Amino acid sequence: MKIRRIKLNRLRNEEWFNFFTEFKTFVEQASPQRLNIEELFAVFLTLYGQADGTLEKIAKSGYTSVIVQLDGVRDSTFRGLGEAVKSASRHYDPMRREAAERLEPLFDHYGNLAARPFNEETSAIHNFIQELRGKYAGAVAQLDLQGWTDELERNNRDFETAVLERTRETAGTSDLKMLNLRRQTDRCYLNMAERIEAAILLHGEGAYADFVRTLNANIDRYLAALKRRGGKTSESEPESKDEL
Repeated sequence: MKIRRIKLNRLRNEEWFNFFTEFKTFVEQASPQRLNIEELFAVFLTLYGQADGTLEKIAKSGYTSVIVQLDGVRDSTFRGLGEAVKSASRHYDPMRREAAERLEPLFDHYGNLAARPFNEETSAIHNFIQELRGKYAGAVAQLDLQGWTDELERNNRDFETAVLERTRETAGTSDLKMLNLRRQTDRCYLNMAERIEAAILLHGEGAYADFVRTLNANIDRYLAALKRRGGKTSESEPESKDEL
């Protein structure tokens, strides 16, 4: 019986914290002593408390609300661009329909950019725009999508600027501290998972089965969410501690 692996570093801060809040509840219900992780769980609780406080500081940053708002703006523009192409695919003019069809593989390749993590979305939108202005420039012109393209680029640039401003505001403090705390917490979690799996090998599934089933069901929810977002979510082999 194994605990499913998940790329925790692909979770956004809020998702990551929710994952460990739920994990904490499962362990407390099962008893850390019974799971043979009492000492490691004590370390985890310390890291969890520090992460809670650090996330609160980040959330209170004046730029955080601006960043969320600007992300919503660029998401809306991206969806509007997609809807314009979708509408053109049903246009009475065959030339416009053909232009829309030429753009469909590009949209299929990038998928739902609005669902990606902030930094990943910024980079992907930049590449997406370069392709619209390069290989797909003819189709963009045919469908009069230059305005949409320019607006998406503006929105993405505004978002990136706000992120840089927040980074300057919090550099060396909250954001970097959170990154370090996440890495330490992830390693502690992996150590606990390995300890439980070792105990199962030694003593059998009996005392651990309910906990592992509950945890795996919860992990499956997060894996499904990451799959919808796109990208690799788990590995067939156990993660090394350096990969967390």
